[in-house]
Amino acid sequence: MPVNGNNVQLDYKAVDEVSKQLNGAVDDVVPRLEVLRNSVDGLLSSGLFLQQTSPAMQHAYSQFTVQLTQVVNKINDFAKQFMDIKQQIADMDATLSTQINESGG
Repeated sequence: MPVNGNNVQLDYKAVDEVSKQLNGAVDDVVPRLEVLRNSVDGLLSSGLFLQQTSPAMQHAYSQFTVQLTQVVNKINDFAKQFMDIKQQIADMDATLSTQINESGG
């Protein structure tokens, strides 16, 4: 159930769905980057081999893949932040409800 107000809106289902999509994107993209790196390595070892250029390109592409993988993995950080915010709001709601019920209000 969405929580609405002038400054706050929280749709638990939407948070879950977007977080799931973000995590899924990482799960799809990271393995694909490795497949592409292997394809480039294969090309530069036999299909487009130049004695000095190919090893330099392999190294550069490998470094690029590492950096890109690190960036893509950061997507999980956003998913976690969204889920943490959702959980903190749910915890606050439960705490306030308990406090109100205990005070007889």
